[in-house]
Amino acid sequence: MSERLVIRLGCNAVNSIHWLQFNDKAQEVIASGTLNSALELTQLSELAKPANVQILVPGGDISYFEVPVPKNNRRQAIAAIPFMLEDDLAADIDTLHFVYTASKSDVQGVYVCSKDKINDWLNWLNAANIQSTQLMPDYLAVPAPEGETNISMLQFDDQLLMRENEHQGHTITHDWLDIILKERTKDKDDETLIVDHYDVDASLHIEPHTWVAKPLVPAMQQLASNVVKFPINIFAGEFEQNKQQHNHWKIWQGVAVAATLLIALFFTHQLVYVNQLEQQQLALKKQSETIYRQINPNVRRILKLKTRMKNEIAQLSGNGQSNELQAMLEAMQLAFMASPKLKPASIKYDQRRQELRVQAEGDSYQQFELFKKSLDKQYRVTMGAMNNNGNKVNGSLVVKVSS
Repeated sequence: MSERLVIRLGCNAVNSIHWLQFNDKAQEVIASGTLNSALELTQLSELAKPANVQILVPGGDISYFEVPVPKNNRRQAIAAIPFMLEDDLAADIDTLHFVYTASKSDVQGVYVCSKDKINDWLNWLNAANIQSTQLMPDYLAVPAPEGETNISMLQFDDQLLMRENEHQGHTITHDWLDIILKERTKDKDDETLIVDHYDVDASLHIEPHTWVAKPLVPAMQQLASNVVKFPINIFAGEFEQNKQQHNHWKIWQGVAVAATLLIALFFTHQLVYVNQLEQQQLALKKQSETIYRQINPNVRRILKLKTRMKNEIAQLSGNGQSNELQAMLEAMQLAFMASPKLKPASIKYDQRRQELRVQAEGDSYQQFELFKKSLDKQYRVTMGAMNNNGNKVNGSLVVKVSS
């Protein structure tokens, strides 16, 4: 992949973000710019899709330490480094991410960064649908110094990116420059440094150090051209980013969306079906209450209808000696459901004759016929007198157990 998109994030979401699109094959800048905040990262979403995205972050958010380690049991010693640095760290080691450099002799280099800070950067990128597998402190994108007494320095807005060696550097404001240079030379016989600088303002050239100007190019172009391969990647261990997984997700994203819609439709259908059942249950309950009130007109409030109905049926049938009445009432309930426009006016039970006398009102004679047909298979139904009263038909029926 010859195109790279280099993005320098800020410490906070409100900080400006610099970016540059670079073609390695042609060694030229395709496009560059500055965003006002992390919210505008979506402007780079399309540029990021075909490119190798490399992320730079302020070096002030990533600390670097060198810890002596023995040659024997080196692996165990490296595992103990977080605890060895505990007194030098401002936060609990459980909240920090440790990334180790390649081991050299008896010294181990380690970068330390807050897990919360890394999650912030990842959240900004994910929100803009930008995937990257590489992140490192910005000062490591400054060209490495040429000798032991040299340092490299690049001015970036109101900050200075300083690189001391292969792994060590600083991202500082102008006020810290004199302090850092004195710290760099305090243990040296020669208190002067050779500063290879990239467009550092002349007012910042502190004596007696020697300031050597390097070829002048825009700051982001200088960083991008020098960082083809990252010397260290903070996206390691628990924060490792697998771009292949992101690509697989893009392939299956359409399928996942379709499956989600299908599941949503299924549950919507089930919700409608359940709602219909609830409506039917409510209608049946009202019909049952109507029948119960016909039998017990003095009852004002009906609680535990099913229990009351069983008690009434037990009393009417001789306390359980016969279940015929219960069966007749259940059959009648189904018959009224089959003839929804037929409404009972009164229901009387003659225990001696084992028959129910029903007075009902409907829209037509056909409703009575449909009601009778629903019961004919189980009982002997006799239709009594029918009266046509305007748009309504009143009539009586006798439902009797077949002999």
